[in-house]
Amino acid sequence: MKTSKRLLALSASAMMAMSAMVPSAVMAESVAEVSPEGRTVLTFAFDEGVGTPTEEAIALFNASQDEIFVQSYHLPQDANNLHDDFVNKMVAQDTSVDIMALDVVYIAEFASAGWVADLSDLYSEEELGAYLDGTVAGATVDGKLYAAPWFTNASALFYRTDVLEDLGITEVPTTFQGWIDVYEKLDKESGIDYAFCFQAAQSEALVCNWVEFLASYGASVLDEEGKPAVNSAEAVAATQAMADFIGKYAPEGTTTYAETESQQVFQEGKALTCRTWSGTWNTFNDEAQSDVAGKVGMTVLPVNAEGDTAHSCLGGLDLVVNTYIDDAQKEAAKTFIKWMTSEEEEKNFCLSSSQPPTVKAVYQDAEVLEAIPFYTDFYSIIENGKGRPSSANYAELSDAIQRNVHAALTGETAVEDALNALYDEASALQ
Repeated sequence: MKTSKRLLALSASAMMAMSAMVPSAVMAESVAEVSPEGRTVLTFAFDEGVGTPTEEAIALFNASQDEIFVQSYHLPQDANNLHDDFVNKMVAQDTSVDIMALDVVYIAEFASAGWVADLSDLYSEEELGAYLDGTVAGATVDGKLYAAPWFTNASALFYRTDVLEDLGITEVPTTFQGWIDVYEKLDKESGIDYAFCFQAAQSEALVCNWVEFLASYGASVLDEEGKPAVNSAEAVAATQAMADFIGKYAPEGTTTYAETESQQVFQEGKALTCRTWSGTWNTFNDEAQSDVAGKVGMTVLPVNAEGDTAHSCLGGLDLVVNTYIDDAQKEAAKTFIKWMTSEEEEKNFCLSSSQPPTVKAVYQDAEVLEAIPFYTDFYSIIENGKGRPSSANYAELSDAIQRNVHAALTGETAVEDALNALYDEASALQ
């Protein structure tokens, strides 16, 4: 749908101005005041973290045509709360919500339970090719598309550009050993105490970091047939390397670090690199918050062997349709989702929310690059991003990973023993 048609009834600039003056809760009331008379009414549930830009998008959609009216259902910005609310609704076959913004790690669970509609006919093969491969893979279960990629995120390796310049290093290292070599060239007066900082607290952050370490060694949680592979020789080597870094090349406290703690180490200038989410670029380069502002670069995560491909962990939300609503509601929901995930709306949402888009072309858009310059470097990182393991029992699998891998990293359990125990738990969830 062209911009001129979209804005016949409501200009984007007017809506942006309105949203800037009122909180999202009030914005929701403003949308609700538009009469849905004669239209198919849909309820879209999403978390408050993307409240205002999502309300702007909803208002523009409602103004763009006269057949469908979308109203919003806000939830707190908490992935577990969102998950539990949606599970309760689906178990009860509740039809009060038509469309849900669902964390990407739960797509397989909801699809396997039969709670969300098959969206395989939503895009042509050519249209689907416009989206990042990792986001499409994460939305696909048993060869069928059950979700529409809405927005995503990926981790990256932030590093000290000034250190490389001072040492005369012109090529950014791509391996763990390459970064260790740089670190070992530093003198004690550099103020840099660590080569790496990352997250290894017993939490979902650990899962994200661990699957990236596995990928860097050519390992994975599940094999191509979906069977546990967590105790393969490569997985053991990756986990052992992760454990060995802690206390030697990474802070001793890493096993208690989530994002905030590891980022603080880097912001204070104590680490050569930091693995964290892309949006932290702004924080690291903010002089009010960071001692290394203006001295930070972004690159791919390290790999074990030169020439291997790094795979950052993907996050984000996808759009799914409640399988229990009637066919007319489903078709209307598909129309809305197709509009929300179009290149034009992906661009608009990216600019208003700063959430990384799922449509590849948006990363090359001149207006987007002017507003978010680091996307020039970020695209090559997110292009090869991968989701966490796709499992109908993801919550239980994540818990098993957190407990067993954390025990290995703290030295409470030998790495191989911990991964064998994890293998047994993961197999029991099959």
